[in-house]
Amino acid sequence: MIGRGGTTVDLDNWVPLRWPCGPLEIERGKRREAFTAREAEVLRAWAEPAALDLLSGSPVSGLVVTWADGSAGDEDHQHALAPLVAAARKRGLSIVGWASATADLRRAAATAQASGLAALATDSADPLPGGEVLRFRKRGFDPRPPSDFLGDLDAVWPGMKMDLKAGVDAVSGPTGAPWLDSNGWYVRLARSLVNPRTLWLAFEPSDLGQALPATAYLQAIADAEAYGARWMVSLDPHLRVGLLDRRAAALDTWATIGRSLAFFRTHRAWAGYVPAGQLGVVSDYKGTNEFLSFEVLNLLARQGSLYHVLEKDSALQAPFDGLDAVVYVDEAPPAADLVRKLYAFAESGGTLVTPSGWEERGVHDADAWPSRYRVFRYGRGRLAVAREEAPDPQVLAEDAQLLMSHRNDRVRVFNAGTGLFHHATSEDGRSGVLHTFLFPTPYQRPPMTVWFRKPWAGARAWMVDKEEAAPTGRTAVPPGVEFHLPPVPVYCALEVSA
Repeated sequence: MIGRGGTTVDLDNWVPLRWPCGPLEIERGKRREAFTAREAEVLRAWAEPAALDLLSGSPVSGLVVTWADGSAGDEDHQHALAPLVAAARKRGLSIVGWASATADLRRAAATAQASGLAALATDSADPLPGGEVLRFRKRGFDPRPPSDFLGDLDAVWPGMKMDLKAGVDAVSGPTGAPWLDSNGWYVRLARSLVNPRTLWLAFEPSDLGQALPATAYLQAIADAEAYGARWMVSLDPHLRVGLLDRRAAALDTWATIGRSLAFFRTHRAWAGYVPAGQLGVVSDYKGTNEFLSFEVLNLLARQGSLYHVLEKDSALQAPFDGLDAVVYVDEAPPAADLVRKLYAFAESGGTLVTPSGWEERGVHDADAWPSRYRVFRYGRGRLAVAREEAPDPQVLAEDAQLLMSHRNDRVRVFNAGTGLFHHATSEDGRSGVLHTFLFPTPYQRPPMTVWFRKPWAGARAWMVDKEEAAPTGRTAVPPGVEFHLPPVPVYCALEVSA
């Protein structure tokens, strides 16, 4: 826990909400073309202690407020927020002050402590001797400083990628499915490489010119929580205006946000489950290899492949048990001992996918597909060596799945429409959860079916708007089992047990 001014922030359990208010936020808003006088009024109102009534009965346990940006207005802004800070502390709420990279970090930390803030958060890399701050950074792991807390500044709003200027509500290729933005792949990567105790995502709502639907907030919360992260919840300006005016639609959206946050607090054990994976992805995930390795993970998640992150420096000690295939992503080959381990994996029955230039071993299979690889039968497994350099990440992700083959699938989801899923199990393997993230459609959703290779004995379908889990029908479909779910709105957690 991080503490200042006699209060503490319990990072494991804290539920943060961005609380824009006060003079600095008003000045920032004025730089936005669509900023309105009504929005300015909301920013003034939210600096008043009475605005905290909105949080009554909510799981939100603390607020993140703008604290300093290095401008001449910092002192007046902090003075204007003093009543709000005092009122929040009386309610048992923590306040974290955001200091931008342009602020004087030492001065901001000193005023935060004197004002009774619980902590300071910043995207600044400046040192703060003797002080603790919540550090947010751009994506990347070079270097990889160990930390109990990691804040992600490059997180995206989850959902279908839209192009409002072009007047389209979903971006895709000529014949492809809509592009889906998600932070799950990066959360998994960060947890594998850095393993922070707490990981927060900082991203703002999409600006659609109107209040976002309640389902969009549910998607944003679920996309973080299901993978073991926490979204620093941020409300769009139209929703904030609606809440100040006590409009029914805005209050309904706020209630959905509260239910969604409470749902994941109730099921917090899922965040510690181990992601299921049958494809190992080996890279050092930094430097010249960052772009390709990041995009491959992003695209594997998008296409529903189950994968494990294997960091190159520790892959020699990592078990390959349970993997059907391993893809080596980096252009430069690894050390000789890891090369031997990878070839041994293929020889013992796995599929090894490598860049061009690797030694070709075994019997060439001239009829193997895809044609972008020279494929060899090697021992009981296969070796696939790329014919050309500089692969396209989307092609590499697709080829890795094709070479591994869908006949080895651990999970299959039917009637999901446009969406993503994430499967993880407890360490003892006796329970698991399949998170499904579906995206809005004007059509009525059909019932959904999920097939698992592992013959789980039972399952329950959890939805945020239902207090009780729905039972699911079970059908043996060798070598596994199917569970039949009711129509899923936008998110469902299928909890399975042995």
